[in-house]
Amino acid sequence: MKIIKSTTENEMIYEFLKMEITSNRYTGQIKSILDELHIPMEIITNGDILSQRENAVRAEILNRFRGYSRNEALFTNYPANVHWVWAIFGNDDIGKIKYIEYSYWNELSNYTGSPLEAAKMIGAGKMIYDVPNDGFIEAAQALKNGCTFPPLIFLTDEAESRYILLEGHLRMTAYALEPQFFENVTALVGFCSCEELDRWYGTMPTSPL
Repeated sequence: MKIIKSTTENEMIYEFLKMEITSNRYTGQIKSILDELHIPMEIITNGDILSQRENAVRAEILNRFRGYSRNEALFTNYPANVHWVWAIFGNDDIGKIKYIEYSYWNELSNYTGSPLEAAKMIGAGKMIYDVPNDGFIEAAQALKNGCTFPPLIFLTDEAESRYILLEGHLRMTAYALEPQFFENVTALVGFCSCEELDRWYGTMPTSPL
């Protein structure tokens, strides 16, 4: 991994929402929250990370959407102190990447947390909870067709012993299916203490896929 520049939690929130609002699984939920708050979608799709007002609104959207700042769902025991950077990943990093601790991803990766192991399961035609693997296969084909994916988001510790996905599980699985394309991949990486990372990683009982 090569660090490009430092950034902020505000930018992580912005990028997280920007990616999730394009997901078929989550777009309806996010748009409902925007309607409740009477906020236009452009605050996510074309926002200003230098605006304190916009940053506060986006934090509230993520709060309602994924439990951010209220110690719930994906953000249960989320580290209090995270230093965010923009970075570039290459093929040598892929073996250190892990899914979040969640039943679906655990089983798909044969209880290793590794997207590379998940790719083997998918290649063997294994389905978890009868969920089709079509989305992974289609995303991998998109890579082969020249598609460029949005940034992934990881949390890691000071030693960079592992990179745990905070956002981008489907995209990372596509990369694992076609690892030759995992070069010069842009990502947001949050650094925290090993203890904080362990605490977050081990307590996500209701984390969405």
